[in-house]
Amino acid sequence: MDSSVYVTMAGAAALYTLAAVAHLLYIFKREVDGPARWSTRAAWAIHTVGLVLLVLETGHAPVATLFEFAYFLSWLVMAPYVILELLRGNQAAGAFVVPSVALVQVAAAALPKPSAEHVVERFPVSLIGWHIGVIMLGYGFFVAAFVAGALYLIQERNLRRKRYGPMYYRLPSLESLDIWGARFVYLGYPLLTFGVAAGLLFAQVTWSAFWHADPKVVFTVLVWFVYTGYLATRNVWSWGGRRSAWWSVAGVAAILVNYFVITLFSRLHRFGV
Repeated sequence: MDSSVYVTMAGAAALYTLAAVAHLLYIFKREVDGPARWSTRAAWAIHTVGLVLLVLETGHAPVATLFEFAYFLSWLVMAPYVILELLRGNQAAGAFVVPSVALVQVAAAALPKPSAEHVVERFPVSLIGWHIGVIMLGYGFFVAAFVAGALYLIQERNLRRKRYGPMYYRLPSLESLDIWGARFVYLGYPLLTFGVAAGLLFAQVTWSAFWHADPKVVFTVLVWFVYTGYLATRNVWSWGGRRSAWWSVAGVAAILVNYFVITLFSRLHRFGV
């Protein structure tokens, strides 16, 4: 891997770590909002440059190895937060999002960087982009919905217990968290649907089998049903609030199990792990 990718990755990880500390301090000291804001923006900008360099070097979407997955997914998780922070100026979610991304960045730096050539040989670049890449983009929105759901549960707990500490005044309203959580799922669901459909179509063309009973395929379809259930309960039975928040938490738990556990039992979806 080119040294420029390593340099940008190390720079982003260092800035994310600084931003994580600043956001945790921001819960108690409002005057550190400036360092928290600008260190996060700088970290994400460098992260973006590193991602572009990685794609240019490898010539494919950054989803072929566990390292690429971690690097890309952490970028997708940060993107909605940075955009919302620019538009709304609210940094409350940063105390949860930024430290999580900092941990992923540090872990990614320690992961092995295996060659993804065998992945590109077995699967065409178009599949990697339209199947794996689009599904990951959907996952990024689902993680954003998870953050909104987790913050909803924390804020609701504070209200029920009448704990009006610094965190209570930093978090958005319950209504706002519920609305944004749903919006993120609405954005992620069609992307997941399109990515799954692209994979099934590729299986039909390549193996003349529309359905391939690989564990990863089966579990990804189960994840799709989880979010189908989320939308159904919200739109048909008018569920929202705490129940939708817990559903988002369960959805991301299923995604993590799918990638880090089910992947180990898959013959078709190891992706350089």
